[in-house]
Amino acid sequence: MRSHHWLVSCPSPATYAHQEAAMNPTVAIADDHPLVLQAVGNALRATKAYTILHECQTGQSLLEMLAQRPADLVVMDFSMSRNDRSVDGLALVKRVRRVAPSAKVVLLTAQAHPGVLACALKEPVNAIVSKEDGLDELLRACHHARTQDLPYCSPTVRRLLDDAGAMPDAKVPALTPKEMEVLRLFAAGHGLVAIAERLSRSVSTVSSQKHTAMKKLNLKSSSELLRYAYESGLI
Repeated sequence: MRSHHWLVSCPSPATYAHQEAAMNPTVAIADDHPLVLQAVGNALRATKAYTILHECQTGQSLLEMLAQRPADLVVMDFSMSRNDRSVDGLALVKRVRRVAPSAKVVLLTAQAHPGVLACALKEPVNAIVSKEDGLDELLRACHHARTQDLPYCSPTVRRLLDDAGAMPDAKVPALTPKEMEVLRLFAAGHGLVAIAERLSRSVSTVSSQKHTAMKKLNLKSSSELLRYAYESGLI
């Protein structure tokens, strides 16, 4: 009786690695500082739990890449203001939400103004990590954003929000997100025309929002606005 030997073809280790990578959540990263972009990408790759899909240095390129191929997770800098025609801040968060509605958004920021951070949570974003915290906090935030419904704030962000909430006379909540964005961009050196283009609003609307915000904060001049921006961490 002839015996039959069956050869079973087994996937190679490289195939297993490819299949495992294909199951990992995909990530888009955006930051206008190349060193930060590389550090974030390397940290996420080192976990072997993510597949990096896009690495962008402007808000506009992030939107274009997400439109072509959405990612499961978006890790984005809040302020990318090197190019007057770029988009960043709350405006970018809104547009990312429209382009990739199912993506989880992790905000990586040096922003220290509690009002801006509170506005970002209302957009909503799934996590906010201060650049004053370590990369381990970013990894923790990414995991939290994927697995939990409630937003995550890194220790520095929590402290800023808690300190602001502890002040009964805090002026921050009086500003709307749109007013906050106008003040942030103006204080960062952008003119009203550039702000209007960036936020897709008319110049008269931007001027009115700036005037209303300054009135709420009892600021009489642009120099007082700049002083407020620096002292409060708006820029």
